[in-house]
Amino acid sequence: MAAAEVARQGEGCRTVPLSGHVGFDSLPDQLVNKSVNHGFCFNILCVGETGLGKSTLMDTLFNTKFEGDPASHSQPGVQLKSSTYDLQESNVNLKLTIVSTVGFGDQINKEDSYKPIVEFIDAQFEAYLQEELKIKRVLHNYHDTRI
Repeated sequence: MAAAEVARQGEGCRTVPLSGHVGFDSLPDQLVNKSVNHGFCFNILCVGETGLGKSTLMDTLFNTKFEGDPASHSQPGVQLKSSTYDLQESNVNLKLTIVSTVGFGDQINKEDSYKPIVEFIDAQFEAYLQEELKIKRVLHNYHDTRI
């Protein structure tokens, strides 16, 4: 480049005239199109006692009826049940994972009810970390289950 084409502004900063259209203005549109084409992944952990309305809340949020077995109050401890659904609205794909807590708050001693939930969340983060730490990682195909 000729010295006349490069104008100096301040220390270490220079302005270079462009010879044509670069396309920075279309980057947001490109990112939106890429995200819409790829789809979205959404994970929800719904915590509450049996019969509180967790499933009804999820049905209402996503305006659909998710199939599910009614939970009983006879669970010996807290169990986490994960269900994955593929939803589509206006050509936008959504991979929705709903994790519900079966038996939460149904025990007489509720002191340790939170521990399986915390362990589940930690396990999801650990699984994602292990995928990130691989030498040959494929995160674009990895189903992210972090809450």
